[in-house]
Amino acid sequence: MYEGLQTGDGYPFSHSLPETSRIPPNGSVTFHCATLGPVDASQRTLSETPSPRRWERYAWAAGIVFVVAVVVETAISVSIPISANDSATKIATELDAHRTRLLVVFCVCVVYAASFPLYLWKLYDLLQVNERRLRALGVLILVGGGLQIALHATSDVGIYGLLDAKLASYAAHHDPGISYTLYLGTYAVDSLADVFGSLSLLAAGLLAMRGRLLPGWLAWVAIAAAIFLFLQGFGLGGLIATFGLVLDLIGFVLFLVFVLLSSVMGLRHDQRTSSDAREHQ
Repeated sequence: MYEGLQTGDGYPFSHSLPETSRIPPNGSVTFHCATLGPVDASQRTLSETPSPRRWERYAWAAGIVFVVAVVVETAISVSIPISANDSATKIATELDAHRTRLLVVFCVCVVYAASFPLYLWKLYDLLQVNERRLRALGVLILVGGGLQIALHATSDVGIYGLLDAKLASYAAHHDPGISYTLYLGTYAVDSLADVFGSLSLLAAGLLAMRGRLLPGWLAWVAIAAAIFLFLQGFGLGGLIATFGLVLDLIGFVLFLVFVLLSSVMGLRHDQRTSSDAREHQ
């Protein structure tokens, strides 16, 4: 008989074993025991950290932060009195005169560049399906959206950061063509970004139609935004033809509407799911 058998932590899990528990000749034996004693530190730490559902709600909130940041950035950028049709001298002079606004635009763009990937991950997680023939659409959400935000960040964070740091002042006094080229470059890069974004929106709209987590009319908003953002590419955001800028503005507004409403609906969906889970516990 095995008396006082213990675990490595010093807590007995069986004070004695009956005669029937003796090891048989073949050397195999099955022990049925229950772990007694206090919960270890790792278990206590896990119970005190926020649940995954709560972190997912934070990710949906990132979509709302993204929309707010884009609206603020657009409002500040529009207040700088220049356009793609102005001369190189005027663009360079105005950019140098409004370097403080450029700095604010740069900082706000850093916020939206960091928040959009979190929203994109949640959107993919919400709309992904198990059907093999539709999985490519889920991947397209990530690839198209990832390229879109990377190129927009290159334009609004990278180029505006260069202008604010050194080039705007230098160009205004020595070579206006530098600011002129970089400023027009933001139009071209943003236009290319929205072409990739149209692929992400189209995939999201098609998957939303097959599911029940987002309403059908919101899926059509995504598809309409995808069409406008794709077609604007032929006008390069207004550099080649004016219709490019018009289509880009319409498509981007629809894009922001989709991001905002899907974030709010996803947030409410996670809250309901979390509440239902607590009720069944």
